[in-house]
Amino acid sequence: MHHKKRLGQNFLVDRNIIEKILKYIGLSKEDYVLEIGPGDGALTKYITALVNNLTIIEKDSNLINELSLIVEDCENVKIYNEDVLKFNFSSIKTKMRIIGNLPYNISTEIIFKLCNLRNVIDMHFMLQKEVVDRIISKPDSKVYGRLSIMAQTYFDTKKLFDVSENVFNPRPKVKSSFIRLIPKSQVFDNLKHEVCFFDIVKSAFEARRKMIRSSLNIYLSEKDFVNIGIDSKSRAENLTVENYLSISRYVKEI
Repeated sequence: MHHKKRLGQNFLVDRNIIEKILKYIGLSKEDYVLEIGPGDGALTKYITALVNNLTIIEKDSNLINELSLIVEDCENVKIYNEDVLKFNFSSIKTKMRIIGNLPYNISTEIIFKLCNLRNVIDMHFMLQKEVVDRIISKPDSKVYGRLSIMAQTYFDTKKLFDVSENVFNPRPKVKSSFIRLIPKSQVFDNLKHEVCFFDIVKSAFEARRKMIRSSLNIYLSEKDFVNIGIDSKSRAENLTVENYLSISRYVKEI
């Protein structure tokens, strides 16, 4: 179908994978679930049988009628025909569990948007394998970058399993992975620390081939690096999340 391709969605069609996903998530009746991009409802129909409260965000209006039929027996369900990037998450006050087979073209943007939610228990996402590898990668790796640092700063990240292209329709050109993100409690000292952290990570990776003494020279002198205990000859991908938190904590006090 034409609209599926346009919105970058690939629908799950393999029941074994659906059951594996649900086993890893481990839903219970009292869970409040937010499902992002349910598509044709392959996972939704199982979720409705497991929980009492379900909120769905689906951008493709062609799919809304089908989804409405799937959830009609669920006692407390809301369907939003909206773009997840424009959705007002603060309208949900309850502690929630987020599940999604995210459209691959905007998955990184969605994760950045979800970083600041304070009422999330956990998130389980089907993502492009390459994106998951970036999220979980460690310093000194070629794929370690801004996404790795942001995700690992806000979440405990765990890749649960890889998924073949054959379990989707239409079949994507890339492999997928299923990941769990659990929000960390209080990461930053205050808002100033958080803003500073964002700026420093961005500056470091915009010039990732340069040594940080050069890419971060508007923030830190050679003496500052010595004070923090970080080698100024390092490059952006050599520093850990803790290093970036230390640098931004130091800079916000200058």
